[in-house]
Amino acid sequence: MDFHPQRDSLLAEVHARPSTPISAPMLVTRIAALSGPEGAAADRRHISDLCKRIGAPRAADDAVWCAVDGGDWQLRWEKHGEFSSWTFLASPDGTPEESAIAAVPRAWLDSLPGQVVVLTTLVIAREERRETVPDPKEKVGSRIMGETATVLTDLRADAGGMTRFRLFMHVDDPVLTGRIALSLLEIESYRLMALLAFPVAQQTAAKLAEIEAEARELTEKIATHLGVDDDRDLLARLVALSGRMEAMSASTSFRFGAARAYYDLVQARIASLGEEALAGRQTMRDFMDRRLGPAMRTCLSIAQREAEMISRIARAGQMLSTRVELVTQKINADLLESMNRRASMQLRLQRTVEGLSVAAVSYYVVSLLLIPLKALDERVHVDTALLTLLLVPLVVAGVWWTLRRVSGRIDDD
Repeated sequence: MDFHPQRDSLLAEVHARPSTPISAPMLVTRIAALSGPEGAAADRRHISDLCKRIGAPRAADDAVWCAVDGGDWQLRWEKHGEFSSWTFLASPDGTPEESAIAAVPRAWLDSLPGQVVVLTTLVIAREERRETVPDPKEKVGSRIMGETATVLTDLRADAGGMTRFRLFMHVDDPVLTGRIALSLLEIESYRLMALLAFPVAQQTAAKLAEIEAEARELTEKIATHLGVDDDRDLLARLVALSGRMEAMSASTSFRFGAARAYYDLVQARIASLGEEALAGRQTMRDFMDRRLGPAMRTCLSIAQREAEMISRIARAGQMLSTRVELVTQKINADLLESMNRRASMQLRLQRTVEGLSVAAVSYYVVSLLLIPLKALDERVHVDTALLTLLLVPLVVAGVWWTLRRVSGRIDDD
């Protein structure tokens, strides 16, 4: 069979980010850092440095994920679209602020590429008694996966900037535990990645209000036609305002689009957990609907306002451009009419003086003919007065006929 050249990569993409089977008790810490589309090379160099430190095999030069075994801890690195995730697993150490990165080389950890957005730890424990719900301070919690597990969190960062989840597994199923852990880590990662758009929306809202006020002012001036020059000045200002608006939209469109995609992923991952409410606690879906949902609706509103503002400025510019064009066409029509009037006046003037031209040309022609006649008069005794009398009507008729013929050819052309 003639397989598509990308068939293997398409099949591999479906299995690119499988969950890792986890046996409770276990600590899982994830760090997500913004590295950009070109950050994979820096991440691979950092992974290679870690492998060199601990004597582990280095990652492939084109790898987009890598697993490292550090003995007491394990690391799974993955390159996502605009960020990289570093997920560490380690056994609990019993300390109050325990995490899976306690044994990771601190110098290497502090030099992770990119800016850290997500720092969270998932504490996984075995809990046989499903009725027990520890720690009433954690206001967010639910039974999940058909009551096979309980998850508790407050979704707040501690003094070290880390958020924490506590997952109590009621069944001994490492595969299920790994799936739940991956879903919880993705919920926290995509939640914060989606919220990156909220500060952008707040900053954009202030700039957008200024542009809307200026656009409203210019639109009101369009209703008052002060002249072509003023219309052209308004049109130039509208074009400049449109450029500013397009630049703003270009700088925010990726962030707002990414926020919508991340928010959809958060909702999908929460839906996959199949939450059942615990008494006195919000489910994660309720929390996200109350806290994350309004922020995402704000971002969506700002994106819609940007699109509407671009369309409004374009419509105003089109109307003003049409009016300037119509006025210019009227000016051109008046100019052509004025030129036609001048040409008509010149034609009438030319025909007025045509008779004078016949008389003048006839006078000079007769005068030229009299010179040889006077010379003949001395030898032949010709009556020059009589000949002049006979020549005048003939010459006048000839000149008039010639001028009429020339004028007729010009009119034909």
